[in-house]
Amino acid sequence: MGREYDPDNILSLTPKRSYQVEKIDLVGNYALMPTWDDGHHTGIYTWDYLYRLCAPTPVE
Repeated sequence: MGREYDPDNILSLTPKRSYQVEKIDLVGNYALMPTWDDGHHTGIYTWDYLYRLCAPTPVE
């Protein structure tokens, strides 16, 4: 994943169905790899990426 694929507003995304995380594994010291309830576990989420998703938008 690159920044060009980051959503403008993560709260506006609507998934086709609800997913639940069954397990989370550390990838080195820099990322997490979830295993979802449908069995897939492709993709890793770096700490930087997760922070950007959750970081508050600065008020102007």
